[in-house]
Amino acid sequence: MNLEDFAKRLPVNFTEQEFVALMNQVIDLKKIVDLPAAERSALFNGAQYLVDFIMLAQEANGELHTHQGHPVVNYGGPFIPHFLVRPEGVEMDRTVLQTFGVGEAERYFGDG
Repeated sequence: MNLEDFAKRLPVNFTEQEFVALMNQVIDLKKIVDLPAAERSALFNGAQYLVDFIMLAQEANGELHTHQGHPVVNYGGPFIPHFLVRPEGVEMDRTVLQTFGVGEAERYFGDG
């Protein structure tokens, strides 16, 4: 399955587990952890390029949202607490590399 198929198959009201299961059909997420650094970097570059291109397409199509004049980027997949978004003073949890973020939002932010 490719990413375009992922976008078409993801249900409107998906669960985190459904999201991860479909992503695993696009790419084996467990293999990312063990890729050589250069390959992981190349994969990151591809993913970041895709994010940037999608954001430009959203802007061009008038789909961007703002809050108090600041851009808001909507994301509905599982929360991955990496160093840019993990609360200060919270240690990295390597188990997220196995759970793929399923349940992490509740752990960090509660149910609501």
